[in-house]
Amino acid sequence: MIRNFKENDKDYIIDSHYKIYNKEYSYDLSFKKFVSNSVNQYIKKANNSLENIWILDIDGCPKGSISIKSVSEDVAQLGLFLVDPSLRGTGLGKQLVQTAIDFCKERNYKKVVLWTNSELVATRRIYKNKGFRLIETRNLILSNKELIEEQWELSL
Repeated sequence: MIRNFKENDKDYIIDSHYKIYNKEYSYDLSFKKFVSNSVNQYIKKANNSLENIWILDIDGCPKGSISIKSVSEDVAQLGLFLVDPSLRGTGLGKQLVQTAIDFCKERNYKKVVLWTNSELVATRRIYKNKGFRLIETRNLILSNKELIEEQWELSL
């Protein structure tokens, strides 16, 4: 089941992102701080009907997340996308992304943007299959490692 964020999901989102990205990609604690800042910004705007975080909930346990934040009146940004490794390949990640896209359409956004990294191959495949296009790449040092950061965009 995909449900809306509750404040007690905060620690799950922050901790699960850090644990999985640290284990699979060697991201350092700066990534945990980045995720924490994103979640805390959402909580501060809790009554904003143009933004949301969803939780993939399996039998009462959070197992994934995705978010939409407003960039401008016409542009939304997708983020905090994560699916527990035990559920990868089940189609639940695609459902999370579609939930976010549908939300953006209902809010009359004209475009959805996101930033990801080239090493997230399966995630990038989901974005491409949902109609996102790669529009920019740049080499950066993030989370104490060299990454190719990518901006993707979906016109609605």
